[in-house]
Amino acid sequence: MIIHVQITEQPLAGKYPEQIFDAPISVEDWTWVKFEDENYNEFYGQFRGAPYSVAVSSKYATCYVLTGNYLYEIDCNNPTDYIAHDFWDLGHTLRNFTVTPNGDPIFSDDYTIFTIEGTLSQQQEINPPIDLDMIQFKHWDNQLLHISAEEFIIGKPVALILDANTMKIRFK
Repeated sequence: MIIHVQITEQPLAGKYPEQIFDAPISVEDWTWVKFEDENYNEFYGQFRGAPYSVAVSSKYATCYVLTGNYLYEIDCNNPTDYIAHDFWDLGHTLRNFTVTPNGDPIFSDDYTIFTIEGTLSQQQEINPPIDLDMIQFKHWDNQLLHISAEEFIIGKPVALILDANTMKIRFK
């Protein structure tokens, strides 16, 4: 089972097992990801699209790889079982992705933040106190996700915190 992932550079050819995670539409950029299982075995994956972020949700036994063109959902128990979601299919151009300490995936496009209940078709928007633009997930501090954004239309920078326990967003 995959327990750890990280975006990396292309490994030396033949040094590690490699798998190509292809997608239906060809793009120029590629992302390399190093996977590690519970026995510390490593392998590398190659994904279409520029690198954005990766994380493992232990709650759903799913590894997520977000590139500039696709969101890949990979079964942690069987990495050859994966789905490449085109942003058109999702209804969002995803910009950010993270997993809460409890294993809940959190996504955002430029304007909305949402979580899912098991599958991407079951999206639940997390409403901020104001309308946002240019959302960026920064870092976790225990159960608190620090977020920077701009107030929609006005362009004023704002700092927010999402509490993973309550799934509520407040000003920092």
